[in-house]
Amino acid sequence: MKFKDLSITFHTDKTEECVDFYRKYFQTKVAFDDGEWYVVIRLETETDTLPIYLSFQGDGKYYDREKFTGGITCCHQMQQSGVSFCEDITDHEWGDRAFSIKDPIGNILYIYSDRELHEKYKYAVKE
Repeated sequence: MKFKDLSITFHTDKTEECVDFYRKYFQTKVAFDDGEWYVVIRLETETDTLPIYLSFQGDGKYYDREKFTGGITCCHQMQQSGVSFCEDITDHEWGDRAFSIKDPIGNILYIYSDRELHEKYKYAVKE
């Protein structure tokens, strides 16, 4: 499997503090901020061959942290392999088609591909 970018999401009630920390010490750029519950920052790399994004998801307005659930080419391969899905493949208004699985230690992997962003989220795109 080849990756175009790396995106890691943290569920936290300290979204603003995290974004401020990474902007201050790592000179990140905000790529998406809906002003309510979800912020994506981009870490700059030397070659920019593999963009790295950190996402901070807030108060559980859309997903209960304990019950977080969420086309991707590899989706069908994973379904056939028997991996347990937390979220079935779904198109989201915020501009992706995604599904979620858990790794052996409980980390939730949110696997997505870009889709058309709904008009109500276009203001949130910063980069």
